[in-house]
Amino acid sequence: MNCIPTDLLAHDTMVRELLRPLLRYLALPGATEIVVNRPQEVYVEIGAAWQHHRSPDLTLDRLTALATAIATATEQEIGPHHPILSAMLPDGERVQIVLPPAVELGTVSISIRRPSAWIKTLDEYETEGTFSRYVWAKAATLDDRTAELDPIERQLVQYLTDRQLGAFIHAAVLAKKNIAVVGDTGSGKTTLMKSICQVIPEQERLITIEDVRELLLPQHGNRVHLLYAKGGQGAATITPSELIASTLRMKPDRVLLAELRGGEAFDFLKLLTTGHSGSITSYHAESCALAAERYVFMCKEHEQAATYDVPTLKRLVALTIDVILHVVAPNHYDDAGRPIRKERYVAEVHYDPIAKLVTRFGEATLVRP
Repeated sequence: MNCIPTDLLAHDTMVRELLRPLLRYLALPGATEIVVNRPQEVYVEIGAAWQHHRSPDLTLDRLTALATAIATATEQEIGPHHPILSAMLPDGERVQIVLPPAVELGTVSISIRRPSAWIKTLDEYETEGTFSRYVWAKAATLDDRTAELDPIERQLVQYLTDRQLGAFIHAAVLAKKNIAVVGDTGSGKTTLMKSICQVIPEQERLITIEDVRELLLPQHGNRVHLLYAKGGQGAATITPSELIASTLRMKPDRVLLAELRGGEAFDFLKLLTTGHSGSITSYHAESCALAAERYVFMCKEHEQAATYDVPTLKRLVALTIDVILHVVAPNHYDDAGRPIRKERYVAEVHYDPIAKLVTRFGEATLVRP
């Protein structure tokens, strides 16, 4: 029988007690974000609209005590010298807390994102129309050079040509293509990434790297979830770069890294160049074209990347990232101009096997058996 330390149980109980005034907002149907900007006020995002609520129980003392309890329960620090905290609440919600002096004196910023417990299938995305509106920039020379592609690449091209994005993603995962899901905050990157991960064959060994547990893999028994504390906090100041390095000695079939943010992108790039194909990641980018540029910017935050010029990094990205999916979530408005709902869908797909051939072999014509 596994034993949970009684002090951690006590801190968990304290967090739940201090959270009590927020529970009714977390329980609202359709609520995705719950935020506190100042004492006694709550905003809840439902659809595309923010609803304002008064909550007298959310005093400054209670909010500060909640921040401290969450920090203690997750073995982190928060206070004037460490005013920012990222953590997960007892029931799996992701929380971001900012205290003074990083916010105004007398205020506490708390942002809670309620995760979707429902994992959609690719077929459900297809049925909803999420996969029906994408654009794909087909290479001008693709039709003339199709014979240079291998059978899997030709099939993937055909799926995109036939507007079968679900089948394309499914086949790309089975072919162990490296996939990046990009978009803005709240666009549905992680939700789509979770769905894509369900396609991975169940017998494969998977390693996830996250700051909070969101990549659910209920069908994959041979899995390890590696966690780091954002900002280098926690009992062990483990960084995502250190966890990426650790995976090299853990024999994964695939590495799944949610939310690349900085220099760890360079470590992930190195991982992909060592043969760990089929890996999946997500990060912020405004389009597929900008996704490659943004990846290079993140790489340049790593001290080891200083010896690589931008063209070299771009070449490595082009050789390793096979598929980019750009997701968006634009607002829909009523006649009065008020946002009423968000519509999430895949807006753009990048898949250019011809560009990869040119990057690898130059302008030479590839002759296949």
